Amino acid sequence: MTDATTSTGLRPFGLSLDPLEGESLTGFALRLAHRLHISPHELARLTGLTEQDRLGRARASLSTLLTPAEINRFATTTRLKPREIRAMTLEPLASRYPPAARSLDDVRAGKVYSMHTDGWLFATTARYCPRCLAGDGSDIQNAHGGPWQILWRLPVVFACPLHKVFLEHLCPHCHKPINYSSRTQLFPRPAATGVHPAHCRSSTTQDVPTSRPGAPCGAPLSHDPLHHHRPGPALLALQNKIIGLLRPGRPKRKAQQYFTELILLASLVMISWPRIQAIGTTRQLAAAVDRHLAIHEGTDSRPYRSNAAPVDALACAGILQVTDRILAADDLHEALSSLAPEENRTRSGIPPTRHLIWDNSFKKHRSGCSERFQLAADTIVPTFRRTGKGGLRLPSTGVGLRPEHVPACLPQALAERHLHFLSDITPKMRRRSASVFLVRRARGGGLNEAAQLLGINTPDKMIGYTRLLNRHLRTRGTARDFEQALDAITVELLAGPVIDYERRREALATWTLEPENWQHILAQLPVLTSRRKPISDDRRRLAVSAYIWTRVTEGEPDFAPCPPHIAHDPDLRWAWNRQRHNVFHWLRRADDQPYYRALKPLLDAHAEQLAKAIDCDFSR
Repeated sequence: MTDATTSTGLRPFGLSLDPLEGESLTGFALRLAHRLHISPHELARLTGLTEQDRLGRARASLSTLLTPAEINRFATTTRLKPREIRAMTLEPLASRYPPAARSLDDVRAGKVYSMHTDGWLFATTARYCPRCLAGDGSDIQNAHGGPWQILWRLPVVFACPLHKVFLEHLCPHCHKPINYSSRTQLFPRPAATGVHPAHCRSSTTQDVPTSRPGAPCGAPLSHDPLHHHRPGPALLALQNKIIGLLRPGRPKRKAQQYFTELILLASLVMISWPRIQAIGTTRQLAAAVDRHLAIHEGTDSRPYRSNAAPVDALACAGILQVTDRILAADDLHEALSSLAPEENRTRSGIPPTRHLIWDNSFKKHRSGCSERFQLAADTIVPTFRRTGKGGLRLPSTGVGLRPEHVPACLPQALAERHLHFLSDITPKMRRRSASVFLVRRARGGGLNEAAQLLGINTPDKMIGYTRLLNRHLRTRGTARDFEQALDAITVELLAGPVIDYERRREALATWTLEPENWQHILAQLPVLTSRRKPISDDRRRLAVSAYIWTRVTEGEPDFAPCPPHIAHDPDLRWAWNRQRHNVFHWLRRADDQPYYRALKPLLDAHAEQLAKAIDCDFSR
């Protein structure tokens, strides 16, 4: 030890301790200080843990990460190996538990007091198992107590699998949190000497923690837990699953994704409680969640703005049990869609601020989730992703449908099957709106850009596919139904032959029915017996061209392109437009007119041949 002593300037203790399995740095230091009959503050000074703080304190961030120099000094004085010291910090857990990784990043960046702001990582040990602190019956643990586990800093650890009890966070004597007087320091009441490591160090004379707290409580924490503090088999299985993911030997990526999704979804469960309370949650756990949320709601009208985990282990267990069951659902999309659907989409919920917080959290941590969770959660997040702050809207992930595969006017059969609940909106507008929203899903950007891609150019389009539709969805509470309808329509469009409608629109942008083909069609029509003149003039040929265009492109008659050679002549354009309306009118009523009844299938057949020719030419 001579060389080590020289290099650090510190002297090894004559007595030390072996670290207990899973023990935290705080717990080890409390036990060693008790054995050496000195205060935790004095131990921190002698081991070099106070050297980096200008006030001479042992910071709470030391239990998260120690620098190589700090590890070297602590190893020198305590006669431990560096790997034993590193194991007492959060560093080994960072590769599996994302909040721990973010805390390490904060400490490395010098934000030594910000690591507790994540909400799913306690700044210091906040819970404990009374039976673990009582020790295993050995002489050393009888004298100085059992281990304060490093895992107790993780809110997802709510029970002790060894003793099958819920963790506790209050002293059974003073009823204060065990970390009541330690928010930025490694130890509660660091200057107090002679307090047993398994006894409460919270102040008994201060209602609010200050820099000068009163005497420590000193009551034993190693009491016998009450009978109702025992988790059932389902909760113990969940706790074992969580702890198993934190252990070495399991895939790190899987653990990272699970905890990211668990934490995100737990926040959404708290927002949606008690409506989301799942079948199977015990009355005791549900009551604990109710108490937690009621405490944070308070008596005023301010919204509950926190996504942080409850410090109460029963409340946290209740929330995590519901969350884990949702994550395990066969249809995750359906399971997530029930979580605050209307409030999250329309901002009409009470209070909407909760959903804004969750949306921002999901956007921030989305990349850390599995693809399955991303695809399912994207549908309940109204604050869509952008290229940057104030940037363009990005396409929705996992859509599978490209913008060019969306018809400009949704086929009537699809609309009737999936959009029947939009009864207050005209059939034409609901078909147009669905297509515009499908394109925006696929390409991102805004609704106007989506409409422009489809060739929809009408001054009142905003009234049609945005304001009118959104108002209807908001007032009728059918936003979720509309999203599910778009999902179903997408599946059907992808199930059939995928058609490039944009290619068809481009091919027919200046197209008109060739005169010889028109004459060929006329030759197949019956001879009129009435006084009505046959459809043979050029104006009607151009009008019929618009009908064929709608059949090939699945577009609306109102947006059929005007033939280029008359587009700049107002009189000719007006005459063509009028003739076009007349032709469409009579073709819709073809059953009443023998002539149009014969004409319509001929036009449909020509449209089918033209569509095949365009698609075949494109595929070459």
